[in-house]
Amino acid sequence: MSSPEKESTPSTDAPPANANAECVGPEAESAGKESACAGCPNQSACASGAFNSPEAQAKAEAEKMSLKQSLENVEHVILVLSGKGGVGKSTVSAQLSHTLASQGYAVGLLDVDLCGPSAPRMAGVAEGHTVHRSGSGAWTPVYATPNLAVMSISFLLQDS
Repeated sequence: MSSPEKESTPSTDAPPANANAECVGPEAESAGKESACAGCPNQSACASGAFNSPEAQAKAEAEKMSLKQSLENVEHVILVLSGKGGVGKSTVSAQLSHTLASQGYAVGLLDVDLCGPSAPRMAGVAEGHTVHRSGSGAWTPVYATPNLAVMSISFLLQDS
C-alpha cells in the first residue's frame, strides 16, 4: 500500500477509509491537528493542507465532473446484495442481466466478489477473456452478447 501522502486527493470532505474513527475530515481547518488525529496514517497529509490547496480542489472537481459525465447514460442501477454468502446473489444477478439483455436493454454486469467471482462463468465469458484498458485509461468490459457487458474482478486476477 502506498503512503498516505502519495494517495490520490479525495473528491469530498469525507474522511479517508483508513482514518481514525473521530476524524474531522481532510478538508477541515483543524485536519491533522486534532487530538483524534494522533496515530492516524493520514495525519501528515491532512496537516499539510494539501487537500485544501487550489490544485487539489480543482483536481477533485475535475474527477467529479469526469465521473458524472461517464455515468450520464446510466438510467437504472440494480444492486443485488446480501450479508451472507451462498444465497444466490451471482445467480440472481446473471439471470436478471440475461433477461434484461434479451429484452433489448443495454446491460452491464459488475462482479466484485473477491472470494468467488462467478458472474463471468454464468454469463458464458469465463474462459480466455480479459479486460483491456482504453486510451483514456478506463477498463473495457468483456461482452457476453452485443448488449451485455461483463466486468469482474476475476478478469484482473491471475489464474491459480
